[in-house]
Amino acid sequence: MKTPGNNLTPVLLMGLLVLLAAATNVAAYDTEGCLSCHQYRGLSRIDSDGKSIELFYVDPNYYNTPDGPHSRLKCTDCHIRSEVETFPHLPQTPVDCTKVCHLDGPNQVEVRFSHQHVDQMLADSVHGDGNLARANTLLGSPLKPGQSPCLLCHDEPTFSRGGVSGLPSDAPIIRCNTCHDEQLPVDTRQFYRHVTARTVPARTNQDMVRLCAMCHSNQAVRDEFKLPDTAASYLSSFHGKATLLGSEEAANCLDCHAGLTRNVHQIKSESDASSPTNVNNLPDTCRQPACHRAAGPTISSAAVHLDLSRTRGIEFFIACLFVVLIVFTFGPSLMLTALKMLEIVTGRKDPAEHAHVELARELLANPVTRAKLQRFNLHQRFQHWLLAICFITLVLTGFPLKFAGQAWAAWLIGEFGGISWARRIHHYAGAVLIVGLFYHAFYILTIIRRRHKADGTGWLKTLFGLPMWVGPSDLMQMNALMFYLLRFRKDRPAAGRFNAEEKFEYIGVFWGSIVLGSTGMLMWFNAWTTQHLPGRILTIAILIHTMEAFLALLHVGIVHMVSVIISPEVFPVSKAMFTGDTPIAELAAGHAAMLEEIHHQTEAPHA
Repeated sequence: MKTPGNNLTPVLLMGLLVLLAAATNVAAYDTEGCLSCHQYRGLSRIDSDGKSIELFYVDPNYYNTPDGPHSRLKCTDCHIRSEVETFPHLPQTPVDCTKVCHLDGPNQVEVRFSHQHVDQMLADSVHGDGNLARANTLLGSPLKPGQSPCLLCHDEPTFSRGGVSGLPSDAPIIRCNTCHDEQLPVDTRQFYRHVTARTVPARTNQDMVRLCAMCHSNQAVRDEFKLPDTAASYLSSFHGKATLLGSEEAANCLDCHAGLTRNVHQIKSESDASSPTNVNNLPDTCRQPACHRAAGPTISSAAVHLDLSRTRGIEFFIACLFVVLIVFTFGPSLMLTALKMLEIVTGRKDPAEHAHVELARELLANPVTRAKLQRFNLHQRFQHWLLAICFITLVLTGFPLKFAGQAWAAWLIGEFGGISWARRIHHYAGAVLIVGLFYHAFYILTIIRRRHKADGTGWLKTLFGLPMWVGPSDLMQMNALMFYLLRFRKDRPAAGRFNAEEKFEYIGVFWGSIVLGSTGMLMWFNAWTTQHLPGRILTIAILIHTMEAFLALLHVGIVHMVSVIISPEVFPVSKAMFTGDTPIAELAAGHAAMLEEIHHQTEAPHA
């Protein structure tokens, strides 16, 4: 290195010698010795304004990764030699990414190379016409005057995610060297690895979205260019949530806006006829080989950037409808549950509860009446546990996708083996749930048929006479229960084998299974859906599926769990679903009418 005048003091010289002595990992490609100093992460200085720190660290992988984007380049291929060959260095001229480079090719033959054609592509894209320069200003000028606008996206040397280990083996290189080793001497390994590395995305899906969000989620940039918050709407879609959970198979920004076969520097506006997102090209963009290749052309009408706050279409009204459903279905259930908890805390009891407890003990002591008190047989308990296992599995594999940005969601999906395995398990659990629904419907029809044959009652009357059917008396019972819990009446309304709350939950399971099952199948078999139905059906299906899943989880996770676990009559858990036998306290509090009915049928003596 040249040293002008007395700039190099003994102290600096000593420090330099220490650094040179400690530099043990300088790559062979660093022929100019720049990494002797710049490989240290703490190499920096405070600018003259005292408000910022300038970092001089250079990642050694810049040289150590032979398949990197700038492999085998010397520092002076980009930096002006006269400015960096002295120590301390002279003020640096910003690097121009479009200048013509003179590189040493195979056999030391000089090769002229430039990124000027990339600059021309960028100028013809939506990022041209000074848009990047304007965005840089709106972002607070992260690029200094004179720096290449390329650095706004290419903020540092970006290496292949897999590195050398993520690329194919060297087996093809051995075959290439049959000729290129001696007869046509070329560094085939470097060439092969370098070219192959360029076919692998340099950024993960998450990094890609972060990069685009730098501008597309910035309020100042969006206001300037009249842009919606596309990064936020993307992350709320299935593709975005899968990306948040670590999926590399989900489509990222470039997969749609540049396409798999186009140059990423040539992104066009959707109004451009050549753009992959143009209305005429979008179906083929969605049906790229790596995406929905078997889908119908209507798949392009499924929303990827759905923003319910900005639209007033059918999706908005469906969301409003489900908000109303949640308020008017879960709301009363939540109120009843809260009032029950208050009753437990205050210790209030139904005046007739003690008598019903004694009656339940008498009936359970008699083998004949004890059998009649069994509310669930083995077949029914099996169906319940099948439903419970499917429901729990669906919740564990489905709700992490709804909360993809949370750390617990990523952890849970990881425990299932990743998003692909979680989706697969979710699909099969849903299929078992649908099969169970059909089986239960067949089970009900069988019971109706048997009862119809036994007493000759009409089909509809037999149906309405089933113990789980909701009738006007159940509405009156719910009203009476509410008045009792609000202390407007003294005694609790007596319920039969199944009380009104259990009946409404049962109907809710039927309704929820049908809605979740049908919408889930539409999404699972989206290729069939988009071949026979408008693609917008997928947007509606996922919205309904999500809302209904929330409603189901609220009911089961709060209302049902209180009844079968937290309630003092069954705590720590109701054994009815294990043995079919209902605890005495639960029989007395929730099924007093059944006790009275069995007592009168058998003429058992009343205590």
